[in-house]
Amino acid sequence: MQKQTPEDQVLETLDRLTGIETSFCAVYVAMSRLSAENRGYRQLEIVSKLFEPLLNHAQSRLFLLSNHDFLLITANPSLESIDDVLYQIKSLFQDDVLISLQKPSDFEQIFFLDREMDRLKALIEAHRQKETDRVQIPSAPSSVEAFTPEILEKILGSLEHMDTLDFIRRQAVVRLSPKGQNKVFFHEYYTSILNLQKALCPSTDLLTEKALFHQLTETLDRRMLGALSHVSLYDYPPAISLNLNISSLSTPIFEKLAKSWPTRLIVEFQLSDIFTNLKGYHQAVKMLHDKGHLVALDNITASDFQYLDILRLGADFVKLFWSPKWTQSEYERSLYALIKSNPKAGLILSRCGSEDALQWGQKVGLHYFQGRFIDAILAALAKNSCTFGQECTLSTCLICRSVLSGKLRQQCVHQRHLDAPIEIKVK
Repeated sequence: MQKQTPEDQVLETLDRLTGIETSFCAVYVAMSRLSAENRGYRQLEIVSKLFEPLLNHAQSRLFLLSNHDFLLITANPSLESIDDVLYQIKSLFQDDVLISLQKPSDFEQIFFLDREMDRLKALIEAHRQKETDRVQIPSAPSSVEAFTPEILEKILGSLEHMDTLDFIRRQAVVRLSPKGQNKVFFHEYYTSILNLQKALCPSTDLLTEKALFHQLTETLDRRMLGALSHVSLYDYPPAISLNLNISSLSTPIFEKLAKSWPTRLIVEFQLSDIFTNLKGYHQAVKMLHDKGHLVALDNITASDFQYLDILRLGADFVKLFWSPKWTQSEYERSLYALIKSNPKAGLILSRCGSEDALQWGQKVGLHYFQGRFIDAILAALAKNSCTFGQECTLSTCLICRSVLSGKLRQQCVHQRHLDAPIEIKVK
């Protein structure tokens, strides 16, 4: 029996909606039209999170099609909420050619099913036919598979025989002060899901089953914590942050690393994990603070900031997910007021992909920054100050600096310099 594709599931859903009086609409986001670097696993995971405000009732469903386009079908839609989500998604990819050319119809479409059902069906049928044609070509790879318990078991078995350090990446958070005290404040260490998926399950879409993905991340937490006990660097940053599940803090492997790691630890939590285990979160915060460690909230969007009293969660740092939405007057005023009344709040502007993000953050009074633009600045400074800097390109330096071990790091002819403190000079 032929495996059902996501397109088959969409068409079955649309057939069931035919004749129903409830108002439905579909929101289509064409991730497949973005440049290759903007449609990896991490981007898909982020976009999936941005759709969550529209999935708050039983008559909403999000599909990830075979080509990794997203399709949301929802009843009684709030166009204001939909516009807000689409704005955030487009802001995430503002540097992509497709978005910068201002052709929104090529990236996003909204279908009102009472009058556009046939047009949407035709679009999905066309995608299904393309997938069928692709699969029938002998040299073509197999179609994307759903994430199943059997595949999870296979991945976990493979991890037992692999060096997890190969999949761990690091990214700096810098402090930029108007007084010129610029420095790397800490490094975030995380397991690269994209590289893990490429190595272990390239034909599997890990996003299709959140419960299974959560189980996988719990195992990856333990594997990363164990691997970091064996990492050997020439120099260590003042602190490192680890993005962990709340449940991972009660494991012996975390306690072992917390005692042995030579610098301070910062543990980052996701709001989705916090609000499903609020009691466990508060216990974790107390435990970490009692042992001299710190806490950060990750991926706080402008909408999260508007509806939550973020500082009441007791974190030492809050990572604000950068998007141009923050520049809207209502959000900018709220953030500026918070900074003015809490000047020592550890607010970090994360995912800074351009100089515009950095300049805006400095304008409103932020001092901590993280993202691709910061990585590029640090790589350029490292390359220029390296004795062998002329031997490599900026992109090679950027890649070598992001890893802790393995073949990528070995490309560098001066590995000691990869870990060395950098004097940051930013206007």
